Amino acid sequence: MNYTHDELGALYLEDTDWNADDVRVPFAEDLIGVSLANGSETEPALAALYGYQWIQSNWRAVLSLIQEQAFEFYSPYVDAFNGVPIFATPADLLGSETLRYLRVFDKDNFEITFRFAWQERGDSHEITFYVENGKCEAHTVDG
Repeated sequence: MNYTHDELGALYLEDTDWNADDVRVPFAEDLIGVSLANGSETEPALAALYGYQWIQSNWRAVLSLIQEQAFEFYSPYVDAFNGVPIFATPADLLGSETLRYLRVFDKDNFEITFRFAWQERGDSHEITFYVENGKCEAHTVDG
């Protein structure tokens, strides 16, 4: 079963998520994966569709939501590896990220996965930030 989104193109259903692999979005340089969560058998959830639109329209605000958690990941990283650039504040990290994946429940609840330019070349980890109730207070390191 497929659903066609005006901007993301063809989405496919997996469990209750409508997914698009390797799509171009206006707020990322590279192709990413997008998942619109909690949909029905025929279409994505309206909350997820609206959430995606909000994220697209408010990308700088999204980055500011995750910057503290990104800095929390960065701080021990800079101590462990030579040659990692020094960022004095969480806001200084912004611009060093590469978006990989976005899973949207609604505008206040989503997961967003990045790699950072300052990560070691051999480091395959991706960092997922969890925005819940409009706040990001957790991240995981995947890979």
